[in-house]
Amino acid sequence: MKVLLVHVWFWPHIGGGNRHVELLGRELVSKGHEVTVWCADVPEHHEKAFKRFGMNVVRIPPSFVISGIDPMVSLSGLDPGEFDIVHLHDTLPILIRKVAKKASKLGVPIVTTYHNDYVKSSYSGKLLKWVRWHFQGKNTLDLSDARIVLRPYFEQLLRVKGVKGRIDVIPTGFEPPTEKERVPDGAPQGPFLLYLSRLTKQKGLDILLEAWSSMEDSAKSGHQLVIAGDGPLKSEVLKSIGRATTDLVYVGLVDEEEKSWLLRNASALILPSRFEGLPAILLEAAWEGLPVAMSDVNDLGKFTAEGGFGISMESDDVKSCIEAMSEMASADDRKIGAWSKAGPTLAKDFLWPVVANQIELIYEHAVGRNSRA
Repeated sequence: MKVLLVHVWFWPHIGGGNRHVELLGRELVSKGHEVTVWCADVPEHHEKAFKRFGMNVVRIPPSFVISGIDPMVSLSGLDPGEFDIVHLHDTLPILIRKVAKKASKLGVPIVTTYHNDYVKSSYSGKLLKWVRWHFQGKNTLDLSDARIVLRPYFEQLLRVKGVKGRIDVIPTGFEPPTEKERVPDGAPQGPFLLYLSRLTKQKGLDILLEAWSSMEDSAKSGHQLVIAGDGPLKSEVLKSIGRATTDLVYVGLVDEEEKSWLLRNASALILPSRFEGLPAILLEAAWEGLPVAMSDVNDLGKFTAEGGFGISMESDDVKSCIEAMSEMASADDRKIGAWSKAGPTLAKDFLWPVVANQIELIYEHAVGRNSRA
């Protein structure tokens, strides 16, 4: 089957959606499919078309980028009709909507994965979100032959938003951390709690830093807090380290081997996100038996607690974050053992070969239904 995957961002851009598309594409290639990825050329790269892990990647240069996040692209010279199935990742960007319209006119079956519901706090932000959904995002899903969401929460959300037709719940997959490991520069020798994600407000890093600075030393139970990653709040991390003593450590952007060491040596992973789809790092931690404190956005805290591999905390709540970190730092061996045992058992159902099989069935159903229409 000739499969077209479309996402605004792709390697080497850092983000969960890009990683999702790449790992799905790699899995589909291993199953014998011919996979092509279309993405925007932002930031500009020298190579506009190249191979990556058996996938044909096409970077589309934009004429400009709206608000720094939505590249204005043209599909001139690009034909979705060359493919058996088009799989869109996201609903709002211009690239996604143009491909959806063109593929629909050509009669090519469309599958769309709804990755996330972006939270806007200001009135203008909420208004813009409403307008974009009703005049852009919903249209993408209406044109789709199949719709995938990562969590049951999103299925309920889309129904409330008026989306009709079939919606399948298929989680994001994850790739187990590499067996090889290496200690990151600056990593502590004693016990530590871990934040490993992009350094952004979306991920709740500002909440984490405020919570840690407000915690009593006794509540930390001898732990340090290690922050790994990169992003726009890096300067805030460095400022916080300047104000702290020795219990806040920044190890920078880590590679796969360094990530493996962190996941296998931390006491717990702390994820205070404001909004999420289904972060792969949550599943990677579960696979490694690392307990997780997850904010309850899109029912992810509930998923973590009911899955038995960690606890839930309130989103955007410093007090709740303090309580969660204190509970993780002071947990006894019995509780840690229960969390560590439950994680790998749950995570095995989220491995990419399992997830890709489910997506492949969606493709086959969409293509079969389209051929009978």
